[in-house]
This record gives sequence, structure tokens and C-alpha cells, in this order.
Amino acid sequence: MKRLLGLLLIGILAACQQQAPAPSPAQIVPQVWIDAPLAGSSLELGAIQVLAHGYHPLGLSTIELSVNGAVVGSQQPTMRGSQFGYATFNWQASEASAYRLAVRAQSSQGQWSDVAIAEVAVGQGNAVSVAALPSATSLPTATITPTATPTSSPTLTATPTRPISSATARPSPTRVRPSNTPVRPTDVPVIPPTDTPIPPMATDTPAPPTATDTPAPPTATDTPAPPTATDTPVPILPPVFGEPSASTNEFTNVADCTYPDSVSISVSVENFPAGDVSLYYHAGPSRWQSTVMQPDGRGNWNRTIRGAREMSGQRYGGFEYYILAQGSDGQSAQTQIYGGIEFLPCKP
Repeated sequence: MKRLLGLLLIGILAACQQQAPAPSPAQIVPQVWIDAPLAGSSLELGAIQVLAHGYHPLGLSTIELSVNGAVVGSQQPTMRGSQFGYATFNWQASEASAYRLAVRAQSSQGQWSDVAIAEVAVGQGNAVSVAALPSATSLPTATITPTATPTSSPTLTATPTRPISSATARPSPTRVRPSNTPVRPTDVPVIPPTDTPIPPMATDTPAPPTATDTPAPPTATDTPAPPTATDTPVPILPPVFGEPSASTNEFTNVADCTYPDSVSISVSVENFPAGDVSLYYHAGPSRWQSTVMQPDGRGNWNRTIRGAREMSGQRYGGFEYYILAQGSDGQSAQTQIYGGIEFLPCKP
């Protein structure tokens, strides 16, 4: 019976330790992000460039842009590797207003992602607030937290019982009373009677009970071993940025001027085994542009923006930038927008 109980407990513990099978790549939902313009941006009326990218382990076939619920563009993304796809849309805002930009991506297997949304205001002196648009419903994320719950082993408690010894009654000694019958006087002298009792015989003394038949304590047999925490999945962490740095706080687009003709941006990225790091930038009221940063093999990523090349078409004014990292494991992270740099005309 004990062995059967132990085998049953072992079976239950083994069933509890079984892990859910990992989803196949075809079952993974695609992901998509709007890189520019950022949510809450205030833009000029006219042509607006929308940059987006998506991810799926088996690749992407389509990235689609909608404005206020109407589809305005759809294109096959430019793939970097086999998992990340990038798209650029040129959209013309017809009037000064608040707009909701929505992007979604389709995998090569035909599965659509959830939408990524950025609410923007278009037109100078725009009186329409982005907050007036109905809020987008945030997308829930499922988190698997494996928990190992050890099961305590049953404990057998033995309660020994003291045997009851049988008590043998000790017989009382027998006293012989002398006879008091008078004797008729004769000439023969008679020995006078005595009242001395006969001492009792110490017989039939019971032997003291012996402590026998005491039950031995039970031994713990067939106790199942406690479960061990095995096959615990390692959580995948998103990339972590260090504080970026810039080589100068003012530059121009002409060589041999008082100001340098380029600016170099550097940043460190941790928890990032492989993937792409992109730099997004613009000056003044100009559109956002993007370029790929280069690794140095020590966890740092760098990019030099030349005024005569990468800033072609950009207006003079305050230079702003942010950095986006997309890992090959599907994790991504983005920095805040940084400024404090001026793109200026040449000053001899």
C-alpha cells in the first residue's frame, strides 16, 4: 500500500513539472512600430513622411498605413536580414487638424499584427488637440511566469502502545489457630498450649512483568523525492541604452568654416546579442530621417552625420535625434529625444 501511494505521488509531481510546448515560428504574432513621427508631434501642413518597421521570425510581406481609420498606403517592406522589415510612406495632410496614424504588419504566412498608433497635430497654430481623439486601447501582453511548487512528502507517525501486564494476586498466608479445647486432667503431665502462629510460606510470588512485544518504529520507505526545478525558461530582456554623446553642439554643411561640418553620435547598448541600431534625426521643422549605426565590437554604436551629405534637404535650426534598437530575438527599445545641438549656416 505504501509503495502504491509513493508511485502515485511521483506520477502527480511529474505531471505538474511538464512544460507547455513552445509556439512554432508560424504561430508568433508579428510586431510593428512607428518610428517617425513620434506620438504627440506637431507637424507642418503638407507632405509628411511616416517611417515604420516590423518584425517576424519568418519575415514580413506587407506594412500598411492608415490615417483616421482609412488605409492610405501599403507596401512590401525593405528587409534587413530575414526578420526585420522597414517601410517609408509619403502622406499629404489635407488640412490643419489632429490625426491618428496607425500601422500594421503582415507576416509571410499571412498573419496580421496589432496596430501601432501615433497621434499627431498638423498645421501651425492648430487649435485641434491630439487629446481630443479617442484613446487607443493598449494591447495586453501575456507573460509566462513558471512557478515550481514543491510538494511535501507524507510523514508517518508511529505511536507505540505499552503492553498491559497482567497482575497475579498474591495469596495471603494461612494462619493455624491453636485449639482451645480443654483437656481433662490426668496424671500425665500435659504441655501447655502456645499461641505462636506458624510463619507463612513465601510461595507463588509473581514474577515482575517484562517489557516484551514492543512494536518497532516504522521506517520511512517508498518516500518520493521532492521535485527539482528543471527546464525553467530564461527571460529575454529588452536592450538597455547608456547615455548617448555627441562630438559637438553646433555644426554646418560647408567645409572650412568656423563650425565643424559633421557631428558624431555614440551610445552603448547592453542585453543586445545581435540586431540593428538606427539613428533618427532632423533639424528645425524638417522631416525625420534615419540611418544605421555601426558597432565597434565593444558594445558601443556610432554614426557620423555629415552636413553636406546626410543633412541634404534639412533646414537650419535645432538638431534633434533618438536611437532605436531592434534585437534578432524580437526585443526592441527606444531612447528619448535628445537636443542641444544646432545645425547652422556657414560662418567664415
